[in-house]
Amino acid sequence: MIQEAEIWAVGGGKGGTGKTFVACQLANCLAALGKRVILIDTDFGGANIHTFFGIRNSTKSINQFFEKKQNLEDLIVNTPVKNLSIIPGNSHSVSTSNINYAQKLRLFKQIKRLDADYILLDLGGGTNTDTIDSFILADKLVTVAIPELTAIENLYQFVKSAYFRKIKSVLNSIGLREDAKDTWENRADHGIKTINDLLCYLKTMSPDIESFLTKELSNFTFHIVLNKVRNVRELQEGFSIRSVCIKLIGVNTLFAGYIEYDYQFWRNLSLIQMVPKFIVPHSTKNEVLKITHNIIANDQMKIDSLKYI
Repeated sequence: MIQEAEIWAVGGGKGGTGKTFVACQLANCLAALGKRVILIDTDFGGANIHTFFGIRNSTKSINQFFEKKQNLEDLIVNTPVKNLSIIPGNSHSVSTSNINYAQKLRLFKQIKRLDADYILLDLGGGTNTDTIDSFILADKLVTVAIPELTAIENLYQFVKSAYFRKIKSVLNSIGLREDAKDTWENRADHGIKTINDLLCYLKTMSPDIESFLTKELSNFTFHIVLNKVRNVRELQEGFSIRSVCIKLIGVNTLFAGYIEYDYQFWRNLSLIQMVPKFIVPHSTKNEVLKITHNIIANDQMKIDSLKYI
């Protein structure tokens, strides 16, 4: 029996956090570890992973899966990186408003059948339904932020939206969505203040419900990657984000690690349309390697490893 690939979804708040760069570097790192990797561009509003690998005029894209019903395996494009292939996107064609839930399920069914060890999805930024639905269907949930107030607020909103969407899906699958809605609307009568209080209340309804909810939500974990970090104060934001997600949202969250800000590198990266090849700093590769190992192991950066940068 062929083992299914593990799916990593890379998402987050609105653009500007370097999400696509992080997705590409995670894919590069897994490939360097000898894993067979396929990176899929599902950012329909700004598909650009092909440019990171110097691929300019591919005749293949994921849009053909939706528009022409082609199989995903026929849309794979090789890259110069050993063990790493991509399925490019095309931001000038398919509209997310035309993608229904059944198509998304069919997409994930075919993704699972692709011949790879890891499949990474570079999702669009923001909290639209298509992005969130694709995100929560993955095995590993990776979110990217930069240490700026607006970006962190956007990340909280993304995490909250994804967690609530997952809860609604789980409750709906066992016919508890309306009960949960009624309980939440009358939460004061039940002493309920947070979504976790609601879940605890629902678990008291029967041992079977408690077992099911615990099973479905226990492995729902967010892996936070903090990008463009300039100093130790900004680095500490990663631990703060994790703490807030756990305490206020109630979702299991791990701070996978950070990528240091390098002015010249990020300036060159912003000119990627004119510079098809760029050199990733050795320090960045090491940081991504640590992040990758932490995500694989469901581990996180240790607070005693803080250093001045």
